[in-house]
Amino acid sequence: MSLIADVQASRSARVLDADRIVKVVKMSKYPVLITGGKLLRDDRLVKFAVKMNKAGVDVIACSASSKPLIENGVKPKFTTFSLHYITQFLLDPDFRIDGKVVDCALYLGFMPYYLSRVLSAMKHFSKIVTISLEPYYQPHATFSLPKLDEGKYYETLERIVEGLR
Repeated sequence: MSLIADVQASRSARVLDADRIVKVVKMSKYPVLITGGKLLRDDRLVKFAVKMNKAGVDVIACSASSKPLIENGVKPKFTTFSLHYITQFLLDPDFRIDGKVVDCALYLGFMPYYLSRVLSAMKHFSKIVTISLEPYYQPHATFSLPKLDEGKYYETLERIVEGLR
């Protein structure tokens, strides 16, 4: 018997492919990409975040993920020590970035158990659409990629960026 941790969800994420994620992002008024610590160990995630930023998606960098982004020419809108910190701001309906309300948050570079807790809070206490750009299914997001092997995962990220250009 295989055990899966943290799958209890009143509403589970809808699995989307790259093309549908692009449609959701394009329909939103102000999407942001929230980056985590895995960017420190994976240059391909950094390159993806840089391309997303060039495609018009602002970046919020958590933990030390701001370092490789800044080194690659991205100026994050916010840099925070933890994902929980920016989540508290996003949960506030009066929170604005440059006068704009965030209506879509994309998450990249987080450990599954860490992201799960934050997405659960966002799901229950926010109207923001959440999209997990991780290589595994994240049930607490509004939308999630399916479980993907490494090659398919990076190919999917590239298709998302191409669709946003």
